[in-house]
Amino acid sequence: MDSFDFSWMVGRTVDAVRLNEPTQWVFSFAPGIGIGAECPWRLLRKGSVAIGSEDHLQQYGLPAPLDAAAVAAESLGSHQVTRVEVRDGTADLILEFTGELRLEFIPISSGYESWGVTAPSGFQVIAQGGGQLSGWPAGA
Repeated sequence: MDSFDFSWMVGRTVDAVRLNEPTQWVFSFAPGIGIGAECPWRLLRKGSVAIGSEDHLQQYGLPAPLDAAAVAAESLGSHQVTRVEVRDGTADLILEFTGELRLEFIPISSGYESWGVTAPSGFQVIAQGGGQLSGWPAGA
């Protein structure tokens, strides 16, 4: 997984989180730069799950259903990315942030694409089914 450079994320903050219905989650670092995911994700705080994609619109006995995008955006707030890892074999994408936060994208399909990253240069990387990565420059 070392063939693609994700180091540009280090030092950046997530500016926005949104769900493009029905299934694509977008974590933006700036307009046109960020992560689009169609796989489960979870945000860990101090090693415990704080919120995940499966929590979206669940009420869990609360006064109102959870908005996972809003909770993730608020939790990440001004925290900067300190480390990025893509796991060999699974293409799990893991971002560590200041404040003991960790955002994990977890591919679960052997056939479907699970997440994609668009860098400031426009270079795009896609996690393909089965845990492989594919990338191409802007305009290609």
